[in-house]
Amino acid sequence: MAKRDEPKERLLRKLIEPAYIAFDGSTSFTVTGSGWDIITAEDSAGNPAYWAVWRGYFDLSGLVADQETLFTIGPTFQEGCDWNFVSTLLTGALQVWDMVTQEYLTNNTFNGAVPISGNWIPPGMIGRGQLAQRGAYELQDVHYGNARSFQNTPMATGGVSPYLPSQTRSTGWGTGSATAGQKLYITRAIHISSALAAAPNNEIRSPASAVVIPSLIARETDLRYIERLRRSYVVQGES
Repeated sequence: MAKRDEPKERLLRKLIEPAYIAFDGSTSFTVTGSGWDIITAEDSAGNPAYWAVWRGYFDLSGLVADQETLFTIGPTFQEGCDWNFVSTLLTGALQVWDMVTQEYLTNNTFNGAVPISGNWIPPGMIGRGQLAQRGAYELQDVHYGNARSFQNTPMATGGVSPYLPSQTRSTGWGTGSATAGQKLYITRAIHISSALAAAPNNEIRSPASAVVIPSLIARETDLRYIERLRRSYVVQGES
């Protein structure tokens, strides 16, 4: 039986704390900032690759209890200041991925980046041959995806790059727009290994950011709702 309730508007908002990433004095890095973690993944050559990752989520369990569907409309990541990084790495490029997904992105998701360049295939764009290693994410499970690169001008005096980089790339992906799942996940991932050398005078400062998602809540026909609910359990079971 069709459910004919009028859609309701909702504005989802979540703050991503700023991060300070620096060399730990040994072989890795530290990150300061609520919700941030250092992840040691493997690059495509099997070497350690370091990431700083922030994860959060919107709790949609109340909608599930009412058998309602959330439709996202134009998610945005809002930033109030600049990205900064200092690097002694000649090829250093700061690369950042922002994502809103229907599934939690596990640590294994961050495997496979290309050494030096840091080129990484994000969730939803992964070929079938990589699913077992990276997670069975599909494009329809990504409500928002954005990849950016920042690079510095030539090295300043002392062999250290300037503090304020220029953005050289911004690309988006994702086709997801509706979910019946209990959570909608937010991930910000910074590929440290392509930006910094494991040495003093290497650091990244990310800005505080607001994730803002205008949404509609509606009741769908039973068949369509059950299919969305089934998909939410599938992605949770495979990720």
